[in-house]
Amino acid sequence: MSTPLSSEELIQRVRASGLVPYADFDATLAELRLETPTVTLRALLDRLVEERFLTPFQADRLAIGKYKGFRLGSYVILDRLGSGGMGQVFLAEHANLRRRTAIKVLSSPVAEGEVARERFHREARAAATLDHPYIVRVFDLNQEGPLLYLVMEYIEGITLQSLVQKVGPLSAQAAATYAWHMAVGLQHAHEKSLIHRDVKPGNILIDRAGVARLLDLGLVRDTESTDSRLTQQIGSRGVLGTVDYLAPEQAVNSSAVDCRADVYSLGATLYFALAGHPMFPEGKATQKLMWQQTTDPTPIQQLRSDIPDELALALHKALAKKPSERFQSASAFADALAPFAAQTAPPEPEWIPRPPAWRGLTRTTDPASSVRLGVSPPRSGRFPVPPRLGNSDNARAVSGPKSSNLLMNPPRPIAGVETRSGATDQTDNSIASLPDSPNPTTGDSSILSTAEARALAEMAAAEAIKAAGHAERAGVPLPIVLSMILTAAIVTGAVVWFAATR
Repeated sequence: MSTPLSSEELIQRVRASGLVPYADFDATLAELRLETPTVTLRALLDRLVEERFLTPFQADRLAIGKYKGFRLGSYVILDRLGSGGMGQVFLAEHANLRRRTAIKVLSSPVAEGEVARERFHREARAAATLDHPYIVRVFDLNQEGPLLYLVMEYIEGITLQSLVQKVGPLSAQAAATYAWHMAVGLQHAHEKSLIHRDVKPGNILIDRAGVARLLDLGLVRDTESTDSRLTQQIGSRGVLGTVDYLAPEQAVNSSAVDCRADVYSLGATLYFALAGHPMFPEGKATQKLMWQQTTDPTPIQQLRSDIPDELALALHKALAKKPSERFQSASAFADALAPFAAQTAPPEPEWIPRPPAWRGLTRTTDPASSVRLGVSPPRSGRFPVPPRLGNSDNARAVSGPKSSNLLMNPPRPIAGVETRSGATDQTDNSIASLPDSPNPTTGDSSILSTAEARALAEMAAAEAIKAAGHAERAGVPLPIVLSMILTAAIVTGAVVWFAATR
């Protein structure tokens, strides 16, 4: 589809997209036309983003003429979160419930393959059996035409991969905390007979509160299933997993691995968090696969002298080449990590990008309410606590290390930069918890005096008539202008009547 040649063509495509309610769009356009005689394409899109009728992602798509594909069933696409070989992940919002979710869409060429579709279905079925605070939840699997998509819990956070790339090696406590979260989550999956087989930093998401969650069950193996055909078909096309974090036995026969393969991958992930790079940072994929079989990585204490002896021992035990020499379960690895872990390890707020604000498909008095109302229920009270924090008589109340303790070498604060709140979309319940401010005169938050009501009504009527005049001069059809004036009159009369008769 060609790029729009004029603002008028863009206006038609914005209308056709269904993203902005007609009344809001007309009012914004009229206001912009009053400010400038010629409405440019960029100015209109920027104003719609500023007013939160569009997200930047939606505006960019519209700017190149793409006005379709913003809806998947009941969900509106707000942003692109990432992409990979299997498809793309988007931030979406339920049009009616205003709940934000992450939607994983299987790309069309991939979806045509039987193996890929079955793998996608198996990921959904496996995830649906898991309900744990350290694993991202899956809500639904749907199909829209040829598109298969998975509806998942949206977590405002950053992957461990991106975090380490951004700030470098993590402190021993922060790395141990995230690894402990993952070990506990993996134990839950293993108890459900599920082996992840792709534990790596890119599949670990850390939220603003410092809680790590496991993502992507696309390579999961069900140890209770007697049908290994799918695993064998996928494995016949190459190594199953990610070479930097792959257990030695998984490279040989991925359909026969057990929970100890995930323990190895988690150990390799912990090594990455502490060292700032994989165990074998150089070399081609085939070389790395060979080294995973035959070569031990550089001892972590040669790279980091601040790593406690017991933590280093636990790490290298998890990385043993022979499965029999590793921790025999994820829970055993978690027990070894617990003395070095806190309950949470919050990143600095500015390290995690804020999601786009969007008013939604219906008018709202609070443009940001789509973010606040569209959240998953907070999980407070459900998180397991490392044993040394919860079982010791001398245990102190630890909510996790401060952000300054997250890094191996914390950065100096930047002068003149204000740190934003660490409150997250997933835990913000301020709407329900804050009481209404009482009326200073009566002490009642719901009652106005007659004089106050009349003053407010007169003010509202004046503003409505003023807006109607602007709309008429901007060329808005006369019936709409008359409707605006009539609405103002009705509202004014109703408010004054209520104030006089209450």
